[in-house]
Amino acid sequence: MVLVKDDLTKEISAAIAEENTFVVTDKNVEKYYPLFFRDCDKFVIDPGENSKTLDTMAAIARKMLECGADRKTKIIAVGGGVVGDIAGFTASVFMRGIEWTSVPTTLLAQVDSGVGGKTAVDLDDYKNIIGAFHQPTDILVSLRFLETLPERERLCGLGEIIKTAFLDPKIFSVVESGLSRLVSFDRDTLYETVKECIAFKERIVAEDEKETTGRRKILNLGHTVGHAIEKTDKHRLSHGEYVLWGLLYESYITKNFISYEYYLYMTALVKKFLKGRKLKFDSASVADASLSDKKNSGGRISIIAAVDKGEQKELFFSRDEIFEGIERCKKELNL
Repeated sequence: MVLVKDDLTKEISAAIAEENTFVVTDKNVEKYYPLFFRDCDKFVIDPGENSKTLDTMAAIARKMLECGADRKTKIIAVGGGVVGDIAGFTASVFMRGIEWTSVPTTLLAQVDSGVGGKTAVDLDDYKNIIGAFHQPTDILVSLRFLETLPERERLCGLGEIIKTAFLDPKIFSVVESGLSRLVSFDRDTLYETVKECIAFKERIVAEDEKETTGRRKILNLGHTVGHAIEKTDKHRLSHGEYVLWGLLYESYITKNFISYEYYLYMTALVKKFLKGRKLKFDSASVADASLSDKKNSGGRISIIAAVDKGEQKELFFSRDEIFEGIERCKKELNL
């Protein structure tokens, strides 16, 4: 069940209060919403990507055992993408798999990582390299959480929304017509956009839950180069910001294979959201990091190209082609 409302405080409180539940959250969410966690068995992680490790998962499992958890226990993940990833992965392996509920509290998690059942932890600098497909039984999306988001987390979620808009014509129209309202975080515009992004992702996941047919791969638009920059930059920025940078560089690398008019539009829109920000990185290191992406095949680097509205294709490039494309993009777009 997926439930999207302006305020789901009562429903979330009721889910946490159910018998035999265990809550995973982070210190930021606990700070802003202490009443949710007053009387429950819980594990509170440090916010940020550094918590997404096998050690954290083991610590959660130990705490669950101390609290008497069994195969009928349900994990409630209340937080952003890191919380959802680590809690969902723990649920996938604890006693060979238990149920979990996703309560995404960031815009990024609400439109992307909180939906779809991808759960994982990082290993060293390899993002999401150990994980499982494990669908939550319920997803509770409450826009009230967005009131306490810092500006960087807002941009993070908007980056993922822009990515999704380049994949689906309906979301593209919503974003295009309400761009200024979306940037200003207008509640009605956000509500409509979040609902459409969730509906789109649900359709894609239903067609290809475990990425066996290739359909779900389109959701990786902007992620190959974006993840590589994120890895070499040591996660200093939010994930959505790296996706925006990935969209910019990948659209340039693939511009000879897509509609040139669409390329110009994508570039202009992404740069508008980046607002003149600069990001320095070593192109060779990013090209090398792209080689380790788990979507690659036969030693070639997989890039999802947004060909035109609602049309995508998967293209493959060598490490040198990625390096040269990034270098040319830096020079031509003055990045």
